[in-house]
Order: sequence, then structure tokens, then C-alpha cells
Amino acid sequence: MEQLLRIAEILSVPCRVVARGCGWLLLVLMAVILYDVIGRRFFATGSFKLQELEWHLHGAIAVLCFGWAYICNAHVRIDLFAERLTESARLKIEILAILLFLVPFMLALTWFSVDFTYRSYIRAEGSPGGVGLPNRWIIKSAIPLGAILTIFGGLAVALRAYVALHRPDLIATPWKTEK
Repeated sequence: MEQLLRIAEILSVPCRVVARGCGWLLLVLMAVILYDVIGRRFFATGSFKLQELEWHLHGAIAVLCFGWAYICNAHVRIDLFAERLTESARLKIEILAILLFLVPFMLALTWFSVDFTYRSYIRAEGSPGGVGLPNRWIIKSAIPLGAILTIFGGLAVALRAYVALHRPDLIATPWKTEK
């Protein structure tokens, strides 16, 4: 069981590292937004490229942090029925949901988004009209990377839930409490 916890920790490391990097990206996003707003309001400057950069940074931050959000149980969850279940039943449902839904869906998303990103790279895709940012493949590459990180996060939670189910003396909850 300790080995499963070590594997879960190894799987959660990339999620945590990328989420910390995205925390720094939030500062970059804030700076870009402030520069854009102040420039538009007081200096009559404006840029489609700045607006696209804001959208791309926001999208990348959201997509790349799904795995971390899952590990910390910080994602959206609707527990209408789960609150009436025992902890054991909730853990079993969590494991089944990860293995039957999350992992297959994220694998399919990875498969299709890699091709989506590759085609964008081959075509040297940029913004429509040519006034925005070039190299659209860069933002599109966040999709498969985010899906892989979500798989890592989901599997880490599944392993921790399995341990919590069978050895509650080792771990009380499958979710990390540190944010």
C-alpha cells in the first residue's frame, strides 16, 4: 500500500509543478491585462495581439491546472446523492468514475488534440485576419498536455482512494489538503 502512495505522489508531482508555473502565469496575465486596460483608457492604444494573449494565457492556465484541481478536490463537484452515502461507497464511486470515465475521456481528448495541434503546426496557423498572434499551435498544445496532467491527477486520486478504502490507517482522504 505504501508503494501505491509513492506512485500517487510521483503522478501528482507534474500536476503540482505545472500548477505552480501557472501561478506565475497569472501574474503575467494580470500585467498584460493592466497594460492593455491602461493603454486603451488613457493612451488610446489597443491591440488585438494583447487581447489574444490574454485569452491564450487564461485558457492555458485553466486547462493546465485541471490535474492539480482534481488532486486537491478543488474542481466543481455536485454531491446531491454522495452526502447520503458512506465514505466507503464514495471512495468506490470515485475510483470507478476515474477508471471508467475520466481516464478514457482524457485519453480520447489527448489522441484527438495531438492531431489538432500537429495540423495547426504544419499549416503555420495564426489568427484569422492576420492581426492577432501567430503560431496558434502553441496554445493548442496546452490541450493534450492538460489532458495528460488530468490523467495523472485522476490516477493519483484513484490510487490514494484505493489505499484509503483498504488501509484507512495509512491515509484518511484521497485528496491533498495543501493548495
